[in-house]
Amino acid sequence: MKYLATMVSIAVVAAAWGTDDGLTTRGRKFAELVCSPCHVVSPDTDETPILRQPGPSFAAIAARPSTTDATLRAFLQTSHPDIGPAARMPNPRLADYEIDEVVAYILSLGPARR
Repeated sequence: MKYLATMVSIAVVAAAWGTDDGLTTRGRKFAELVCSPCHVVSPDTDETPILRQPGPSFAAIAARPSTTDATLRAFLQTSHPDIGPAARMPNPRLADYEIDEVVAYILSLGPARR
């Protein structure tokens, strides 16, 4: 019983810190496929975006004080025609589970917020 209580405690702390490795890993993989033409998705990548003026890196987005779960979700669920040079940021039209993954991944790159 003590073991179970310890495991539950660890799971609660991990969830509170946003360390769901499955979700963040899937988010990174998805973003590398879909978002990397325009953004540096992973800080440890050798790949560069194809745009001459790329969008902000995911690490830079994560570091913004205004970046929260709610603001990322709102951004990814709406069209944003006025974002980026020459208004190039398209509406990503992501499924809810894809938004969950990308949000988890971006938040994992930023400072821990409580």
